[in-house]
Amino acid sequence: MNSYLPLMDEPPCGQEEGPARAMSRKASILLYEPNQTILRMMKFNLEMEGFAVVEAGEPGDLARQIAAQDLDLVLLNWSEPGEGCAQLCRAVRRADGTGYLPIIVVSAVRDERERLGAYDAGADDILVRPFSLPELLARIRAILRRTAPAISGRVIRIAGVEMDIDNGTVARDGLDVRLSLIEFKILRYLMENAGKVRTREQIRTAVWGRESQIELRAVDVRITRLRRRLNLESRPDVIRTVRSVGYALGDQQPRLRADPRLDGAEA
Repeated sequence: MNSYLPLMDEPPCGQEEGPARAMSRKASILLYEPNQTILRMMKFNLEMEGFAVVEAGEPGDLARQIAAQDLDLVLLNWSEPGEGCAQLCRAVRRADGTGYLPIIVVSAVRDERERLGAYDAGADDILVRPFSLPELLARIRAILRRTAPAISGRVIRIAGVEMDIDNGTVARDGLDVRLSLIEFKILRYLMENAGKVRTREQIRTAVWGRESQIELRAVDVRITRLRRRLNLESRPDVIRTVRSVGYALGDQQPRLRADPRLDGAEA
């Protein structure tokens, strides 16, 4: 019997309620789990922690379900080796408006190539079985905190790339660029440090947090994918690889301008 996710009737003694309970609207999670017993167990635990849980249907219906729901996160459970996990992530990303919808994959597969394939297909975090409920909840809450909208009123422009931090949008030479949450965070970090070389360790810490166990190769995978998205119509690469060191964006400091929507706000 699968026992990797223990049932819990209440949070551990002394543990504060997480962001899901504090929000006026419950954070909504789309949960994909083929095993109905595990599905019911996970749904029960997540709902006990204050999350709204939507049961996912067949993989082919994921895009339709996502388009019809107001979701905050997708939780995919996958146990079989092979390309299935990456295909699930791609099915999620095919849905309109999912560029910033975070995906957590729970998997029993320990093969590094398959995990990297899932990252490349759009996963934001991967949790390998066995794991504890508190760890899963901590990762969910950490991602939900990171996806909270940044209210800065700033637009960063460099090398033809424009990032609206407030709206979470990116354009290159006037053309919209659709990024995942992690890709957006990597690009923002590089743009805010334009002209400076940043190591993979620095990028990992800035994007995933100091305690992250994400493999450094996953940073390379994300940078490669980010480059493909930014290099529209064979445009020059704006992200430089500095051999044996890391990555840098452009050769100049970032140029910041106030969001024009804020003009006259203090008048």
